Amino acid sequence: MPSNPTANVGCASAHHLRHCGVLTHTLLLLFCCTTLLAHPIPTEKRIPATRRSTLTAPDKDPMHMPTDVAVDSKLRVFVADGANDRILQFAPDGHLEQTLTDPGNQKLNRPIGLAIDSSDQLWIADTANHRLLVLSPDGLKATPITAPKLDESSAPPDPTDIAITPDGRRTYIVDNKHHRILIRDNQTFKWTALGEPGKALGQFQYPFMITVGPENYVYVTEAVGARVQLISPAGRLAGQLGQWGVELGHFYRPKGIAADPTGRIFVSDSTLGVIQVFSPRGTTEGVLTSNDGRPLRFQHPMGMCFDKTGRLYVTELKANRVAIVSLKPEKK
Repeated sequence: MPSNPTANVGCASAHHLRHCGVLTHTLLLLFCCTTLLAHPIPTEKRIPATRRSTLTAPDKDPMHMPTDVAVDSKLRVFVADGANDRILQFAPDGHLEQTLTDPGNQKLNRPIGLAIDSSDQLWIADTANHRLLVLSPDGLKATPITAPKLDESSAPPDPTDIAITPDGRRTYIVDNKHHRILIRDNQTFKWTALGEPGKALGQFQYPFMITVGPENYVYVTEAVGARVQLISPAGRLAGQLGQWGVELGHFYRPKGIAADPTGRIFVSDSTLGVIQVFSPRGTTEGVLTSNDGRPLRFQHPMGMCFDKTGRLYVTELKANRVAIVSLKPEKK
């Protein structure tokens, strides 16, 4: 895998854009982005938010293009620092507790996605090893999980993210390179695949990250498809959020996704540098904004999560850090 842990989605490759025949249109859209985001957001579409603090690694051994973050019930924070083949673990007070490169004697290779289940186990999308790792809460045991060959044409999966239902019965795995979602029944250990390459509903163009929302509906970002698709609890495609563009309710390069305690869906756009908010069924509620009514900007935002107190954690790939955001207005 390349040293850039997001290179496989083609999101920053000029070659890929030329191949798609949209380079000129892309440059025009980027110009429009700058113009649109320079203006205040309509009052009814403002979601007040404040960057409270950041998590960074020591200068002598910094993060390099981190991609995802997860927080357990003890408020320990885990950051996927895949370009360095490791997971960073921070204490609730923000200091770096330890660096995980071979948890449970399982050497990591370009981990990209993270998730915490209801038992405080850390699930790792160990991307370049084509597997998942499940790390026990004490960090002593790491269980590898590899998808079986589902058909004659099956290739090793390219997992970039995972999500687990609250009851622990199902795990959803984003298989980025093969444009599909893998579903594991954690009781029967049966695997199924959902999706294929394409632009239609039920097809995917480089799915990247995933989360479980209200009523066990699952939400998947498509980095190149520029939308979020919904999967019903029965494992069927159930619609989409957003479309390609640069206005409110549109996406350019959607990457991270998270559901807040009220069920709202938060989506980060790595190119636009903003985080938009939707209702569970797709209504655009707004965008995170600062006190002046302008979008709260992030440097290439990627994976996100909420902790039990309602704080939002945002991985900033370009800034090599994680922002901790409060969804309450800054007091004047």
